[in-house]
Amino acid sequence: MARLTGYLSHRGGLHPQEAAGLRKAASLLFDQQSRAETCRSINAQGYRTTHGNEWAPEVLARVLSHPRMAGLDDEGEPIEGFGDTVLTPDEYRRLLALFASQAEQQPAPREAFDYLLTEGLSECGLCDWNMVGTRVTSGGNPAYRCPPPRPGQASCGRVRINADRLEGPVAEEVLAELLRPGAQERLMSLLEDLRGEAERLRSHVEGAEQRFAKLREMRDVLVPSAYEAAEKATRQDVREARNRLRYLEQLIDVPVAGVSDLVAWWKSAPRTWQRALIGVEIVKVRVLASGRGRHRDPSARLQIEWR
Repeated sequence: MARLTGYLSHRGGLHPQEAAGLRKAASLLFDQQSRAETCRSINAQGYRTTHGNEWAPEVLARVLSHPRMAGLDDEGEPIEGFGDTVLTPDEYRRLLALFASQAEQQPAPREAFDYLLTEGLSECGLCDWNMVGTRVTSGGNPAYRCPPPRPGQASCGRVRINADRLEGPVAEEVLAELLRPGAQERLMSLLEDLRGEAERLRSHVEGAEQRFAKLREMRDVLVPSAYEAAEKATRQDVREARNRLRYLEQLIDVPVAGVSDLVAWWKSAPRTWQRALIGVEIVKVRVLASGRGRHRDPSARLQIEWR
């Protein structure tokens, strides 16, 4: 059994420094300090967890909620011969009540938003990086943004658009395209092309081991740097092929064969099928920068690349 912070073993025996840190944490919590503020305070004073890590709010709450903090068993009864404890039973019960009260005050978590144009279907108009779904705050509206740059990622982080201002206009454009004469035939032709591409990629992926075997046979006749470069390129090729195949497999099974009214179908279709149909109709949509208020019509910020 892992040692509980504050004690020398699971059988008891105080660890003086750890116990002191937990007692200070309890006092700060009783003084209406938040868990985050409490962690910052005891971390700054050099107190650490059993594993030597800095305290995090959820870890602190979990440790202080353990009944052995007050020498109690899982039923809340005193453990005979446990010895000195980090908290008194009264302090322990007060902390549990405090944590319960804080939990009741937390707003209910918002339901996860099912983004329609991620996975490469939308990209930043400034740097061509794929847009990702995000919320500015936990209570904010869902939005798309170009992710901030970081080492190895050349995104700019400068373009953002609310989800309804991106998804609504794109859906309208796709539905308008589906109302054109011959839309059903064109859609079936696109699906057939994508199925053909998927089949070629599937064969390519399945033949990867054979290509690697041939490459290994050439290892002795290639200089090490050339062999490493060839192996790296082959692995990258297979990885990209698998990713593309996974994406295509999400599109090619969209159940629209024989559908006479694609607009009515769209209105009752789950998001997965809507996303697939958009992926069949368009390659991607580029999202331009806002232009400091010039683009009141969100469609003016969008450039759709059709298949």
